[in-house]
Amino acid sequence: MGRYSVKRYKTKRRARDLDLVYNDLSSKESILKLKNQPLDETKPGLGQYYCIECAKYFETQPTLDLHRRGKVHKRRAKELKQRPYSPLESQAAAGYNVQRFMESVEKYKQLEQNKKDNQAEYDALVLQRNDTLDAIITGIPSGTLEQDADGKTQAEGQADANVDAEAMTDA
Repeated sequence: MGRYSVKRYKTKRRARDLDLVYNDLSSKESILKLKNQPLDETKPGLGQYYCIECAKYFETQPTLDLHRRGKVHKRRAKELKQRPYSPLESQAAAGYNVQRFMESVEKYKQLEQNKKDNQAEYDALVLQRNDTLDAIITGIPSGTLEQDADGKTQAEGQADANVDAEAMTDA
């Protein structure tokens, strides 16, 4: 064991692994829980200044802000954008549990397809809701929101006609 032992430096400032931090970032509840921790005298800064991506506590808010602008934090945040490997993936790469891995891949593809389908339905509902809200705000019945050949809604066409009529009466 030499003076510059690699083992000593590897464990001196050990941070949480990426897969554990990725799980912390997976839900809003866990993020809020980590950001709003109760006061703890044993942690730096009483546990109030915590970087979730790096899993580190800081003494003050300025030191946390300085850390977030740094290279180490940016590198860690970039690594967390990718989904970390699971134990099942590593076993499949070694040739074990390949069938289970393929089943999980199919399940994941199905979930992604469901997300896309739900997103399309959600987008359609949002558009419909926005049209209805516009109609409520302008006081125009919602049945008059179909578009004509020019791409304008009937309500817009009526508004243009009203503006033209007012311009004729003013002249």
